[in-house]
Amino acid sequence: MNNYTAHDIQSFLNQYSKHISHIVVAHTHFRPYNQSQYQIAQMAAQARSDLRHALNCFAKLLYPTASNKPVRNPALYRPLSFVTIENAKQHIGSEQTIHCNIALGNLPKVLLTEEIEFLFKHVWVEKAHQASDVKAYCVLGKQGEAKVWNGYALKEAQHQKSKAWEIEGIWDVENCWIPHAALNAD
Repeated sequence: MNNYTAHDIQSFLNQYSKHISHIVVAHTHFRPYNQSQYQIAQMAAQARSDLRHALNCFAKLLYPTASNKPVRNPALYRPLSFVTIENAKQHIGSEQTIHCNIALGNLPKVLLTEEIEFLFKHVWVEKAHQASDVKAYCVLGKQGEAKVWNGYALKEAQHQKSKAWEIEGIWDVENCWIPHAALNAD
């Protein structure tokens, strides 16, 4: 088990924040209210697995005429993704769901924010079988907004009472991807 601190996560995110063009918030069906820590951990694990599948499907949809580009050459064509998982903890309201905050970059420049939201919602609902509450935001050229998102995505990690295992659960390292070849070409 890695013991990431909020500072570790923030430092990593800051390194790549200039490459982030969009933010997607994708809610799950999972409601941790009144569940045991074990049940919540199972929900969070399933959310991560569903997100991995959704991100793979999403990457392929970005290049409809050559859907294998992200698979064959991910260092150039797979989107940058930085993921945090929120509300995977006890003692939250009954209306709250576990949800994913996903920073995206290295997307085809022709896509509008509405199209990104439509494509991600499609894979999240139809492929990952998760909730339809998905929203995309453009932060391209808005470094102030990207920094605000950085703080928002890490607000649970920055809470003084967060335990090490809670912080580690917030940063979804396995679903993060840095397309180094593409970023170096910019």
